Parts: sequence; structure tokens; C-alpha cells
Amino acid sequence: MTPRVPIGNDWVILFCKKSDIKYLEIAPKNPPNPIKRIIFKTSPFYNKEVSITYLIFICYNQEKRGKVIRILYLFFILLAISLHAKEIYLDFKNNHYFNDKKLYDALGVKTPSWYQFYKDKRAKVDTKIVDSLHEILRNFYRSEGFYHVSIDKEDNNSSITFIIDENNPVIIKDIKSNLPKEYKKLIAQNKGDRFNASKFIESKKLIKQKLLKEGYCNANLYAKAYIDIVKNSAKLIYKLQYNGICHFNNINISTPKDIAKKVVFSRLNFHKGSKYSSKKVSDAYSSISGLEAFDQVAIREKKSNELVDLNIKVKKRAKTIRKEIGIGYETNLGPKALFRWEQRNFKGDARKISVDLKYSNKEKYIKNTLFWPAFTKAPFFNNYYLDFKNEFNYYEIEFDKFKEKKLANYTHLLKDYYNFSIDSGIGFERIYITKSGKICNISDGHFFLLYPFLNLIVDTRDSKINPKDGIYTSLYLESGLKYLGSDSSYFKLLSEARVIKSFNNFTVAIKTKFGFINEFQKRLPESKKFFAGGAYSNRAYGYNKLGATDSKCKYMGAKTIIDTSIESDYWVNNSFAIATFFDGTMINEKTLFFDTSFKSAVGIGIRYMTAIGPVKFDFGIDPKNRSQKALHFQIGQSFW
Repeated sequence: MTPRVPIGNDWVILFCKKSDIKYLEIAPKNPPNPIKRIIFKTSPFYNKEVSITYLIFICYNQEKRGKVIRILYLFFILLAISLHAKEIYLDFKNNHYFNDKKLYDALGVKTPSWYQFYKDKRAKVDTKIVDSLHEILRNFYRSEGFYHVSIDKEDNNSSITFIIDENNPVIIKDIKSNLPKEYKKLIAQNKGDRFNASKFIESKKLIKQKLLKEGYCNANLYAKAYIDIVKNSAKLIYKLQYNGICHFNNINISTPKDIAKKVVFSRLNFHKGSKYSSKKVSDAYSSISGLEAFDQVAIREKKSNELVDLNIKVKKRAKTIRKEIGIGYETNLGPKALFRWEQRNFKGDARKISVDLKYSNKEKYIKNTLFWPAFTKAPFFNNYYLDFKNEFNYYEIEFDKFKEKKLANYTHLLKDYYNFSIDSGIGFERIYITKSGKICNISDGHFFLLYPFLNLIVDTRDSKINPKDGIYTSLYLESGLKYLGSDSSYFKLLSEARVIKSFNNFTVAIKTKFGFINEFQKRLPESKKFFAGGAYSNRAYGYNKLGATDSKCKYMGAKTIIDTSIESDYWVNNSFAIATFFDGTMINEKTLFFDTSFKSAVGIGIRYMTAIGPVKFDFGIDPKNRSQKALHFQIGQSFW
């Protein structure tokens, strides 16, 4: 009989089976029969894999009236078991096609990390799972085309060695396909290659994904691999039948009472009659979730011939208030303290209101932001909505040659559509500037600026956090108009282009930024002009440490800027990369003048992927002035 263990209002079912454990599985309500085997880690603090009785936990909480699936760490019981486990080193012999690291990865056993250079590089395993590892290794070789592999074991008190006789692999002798060229590129194997089952399965998956992405929801793909283990040959067949383009049909949206359906609809980049694409559906899911107003977002598709109905259902977020407090360090600002208060779904309709505070020696600000999705319909486009955002802030910052205090408000109307974004609005700034010295040609005193602005972005990168391919372009326009009350009439343009391309383990990126300012009446405050330097600019200089020069002063704000970078990243593995880069910056105090020399930077860096994005360290030096150098650190945001 299955034992039941009560835990308050919850209860746990324990299914037990005495056998070696292979992998962790949280069982469904009615577990399959026979029950599978697992490997269960003892705890986050005692990292050993042990062979124990099979346990499956299903918890029900009566108060919440719902099923809660939990992994229960039976720390003391499993720790006691693991203390009696014996671990030995695992070695391989006669493995010619695959190195030891590849085989360790295939078995799922861990070796010391690259920084643990003082440890033995071999993996340790529990003696009780050696037989299971032997079978897993054999299956791995078969999946790689070695159907005649033979593996023996040789052990002693301190290690066990798998002696491998790989024999001849299966070779692909023929590939027959009616796929168009763009689909054939997804087949990772060629005639004469060693057959790899994983690559064959992956190619089918990629072809089906591309078909759905391009609107072929009824396509039939016939993909088979015929293996002759006597002749060690394989024949691959791919046959595709498109069956017509699919389109979206009815779109049904279900929302809570205080959130209008138009809010969810505004996140969709399609409507009834639009061409179907699985990417449009996944983008819609990401965009709806990005409102941060919902705990759950469910999108279900129902296909009928070449029409696809969508049912979108959202569940309102239970906890709407979020507070964040943090301390940190920035290369340009030194130690800093941060506070953020945010209320999501403020007054319904997925609105968001927030307050941000920052304090450091050189920069201080308080900012209030209101975001209102689906604020109004876009002119001339009845199926699309514009979002509203208002930012009000007080800001203090210290530059090398002056200090600035600013009270500002920015009102935005925004829209994201596929890879295109538009942000337009009105900004006003009340600025007070105090010069640090008397000789610099810098305007100080009070300034009032009122200006419209427009920011256009086209972004085809495959990721905003760690892109490997794609193009990013942006154009920012701003114009202060004296007849609207601004103290200065001026025009400002800043454009940027980035190109990223990957080749195997290399990623190459090129960035170019160009901008100019034309003053018509009175001078602009210095902070509205261009500065360079920092982790996103010339990396031989600190943040905004590179400015223009006139006869009286260095490092002033500029009216013309060209800022370029080229970088090559070599990915040692999926998480770690080594970077080399070259940056060049031309900055001039006059409008559209290019007679000043470029300031250069060469350097190296490291990239490490984490759950919150890439961590990056860069060290740059000016090759013409080697005393000019800087170290930069950033986390969670892409330089590209």
C-alpha cells in the first residue's frame, strides 16, 4: 500500500521502488507504470548523486484550492545515505572520436571548473551508478553513429576505466530531398558525414519550426533515416508538402474586469486575416507578459484547415507592489545606493507607476514614471494603439568642468510593431549649471528648454541581452524652438547602427554612431552636447571623460561626434568568451566639422553568461597615449 505522510493541510504520496536511480522526475497525478528511475541530488549544500529509493512527491494545499507541486528536500535522510556512498574517479581509454570532456558531458557528470586548476580534472562518480553510466555511454555512441561500439570496464580501488572499442561508424551515403534552398541549410549533415541521430532529429525540429514561423501550419514533412548496420551506411530522405499559407481567424480575449481587452489586443502585432506565424504568437506572449500585470498568460491555438483561432486568457497579478533596495559600484560614479518602488496594474488597465531614487558622490536623482498601455488609437490605423509614458525627475550630476542641477518632464507616445519602435513626445528641462573653473568656454547659469523629440528604432537582432546575429539601427531627433518658450533654438541628431554576425565560436560586431547639433539662437547648456568614453563608447576613457577641445579648455561638450567600435568575441564554451576590441572616436566643438583626430582604444575583455544576462569586463588603452587607460564592468545588458 502506498504510504501517506500528512504535512499540515498538505499531504504527500510516496511511491517507492528499490532500484538504482537514473534521473529526477516530478510525477503527474496518476504516475505511469512502470515507475521510472531517477538520480536525486541530496541537497544544495551537499552535492552528491546517490542511488536511493524512488520517491515522487505530489502536494495538495486545501486552503489554496489548487495543486502545488513541490520538490521536498529530505536533507537529513539523504545526507545520511550520501555519507555512506563511495566515489571513485572515472577514466576513458581508446576514445579517439570524442575527448574525455565530451564523454563526461554525455554522461552528465561534473568535472572541476576551469578556475579549479589545482584539482584533478577527472570526474568522480558513485560506484552504485557505474552500471547505469556504462549503458548511457553505449547509447551515446550509438546515437553518434557507432552501432558496433564495444565498452569494457576495468576498475581498482580508486578509479574505474571504460575501455572503448569504437569500431567503424555509420556514414551517410545518400540524401534525397525536395526541400527549397533555405530549408536545406537547416540539415546539419552532408553526404559523407558520420550519421548523428541527434543532428537528424534537430534538423526535423528546425524545419518544422521554420514552416510554422513562415505560416505553413498544415505542412507535412516526411523525414526518415534508413540505417544499414551491416554496410555501415545511412540514407536520409526529406519530403515536404506545404499545403498552403494559414491565416489568423477569430481572436478571443478574456481579461479580468478592471483590465480592458484593448490592453491585451494592443500587444498583438496581427489581427484577423493576418498571415499566421508562430513567431507572432510567441512575440505576443512576450509582449503581454512584459506588461508585468499578469501572473499567468495562456495562448491556445485551434486550427481548422488554413484558419487558426486564438484564445488568449490572462490572470491578474496578485501582488502589485514591488520594492527594491540595492547598493553597487559604477566605474564612472563610484559607490551608489538605489531604491525603487513600483505598483503594477495601478488603477486597472495594466498601468504602472514607479518612483526611483539614486545616490552617489557624482550623481543623484529622484524619478517618477507613469506608464499607460493602449492609451489612444494611432491616427489613421484603427487596429493599433499608442502607449503613454510620463517621466518627471530631479537630477544632479557632476562633470569634470561643471556641475548640473535639472528639473525635467518628458511625455511620450510609444508603439512597438514587429522589429520597429517609435517614441515621440515633448520634453521640458529647467537646468542650472555651475562652472568648476573660470577659463573654460562653458555657458553657466539658468536654462529653460522646451522641445519635441522623435526616436525611431529598427531591431532585427536575435536577442536584446546577448545577440549573436542581426542589425540594430536608431535615429534620434530633437529640436528646441524659441517661439515655444525655449531659451535656445537648436536641432540635434544622433544616429546609430550595429551589425552582429557569428561564425561558429566567433561573434563579430561593428558599431557606428554619428551625431551633430546646430545652434540657431543662444547657446545650449553643456550637458545637452556630446561626450564620449565609457563601457558603451571609447573604452580607453571613463564615462563621458572624452570631450571636445577649444583654445581655452579641454573635454567640453561637442557639437559633432563619430564613435565607432569593432569587437570579436571567441566563445570558449556556451558561457565564457574572450573579447578583443578597437574603438575610435572623433569629437569636435563645431557643427559638422571633422578636422580633429580620432582618439583610439584597443583592449581585451571577458564575457560570462549568467541568469540575469552577460557579465562583462573590459580593459582599454589608448595606443598613442599609453597612460590613458580604463577598466569597465557591466552586467545584464548587451553592448551590442
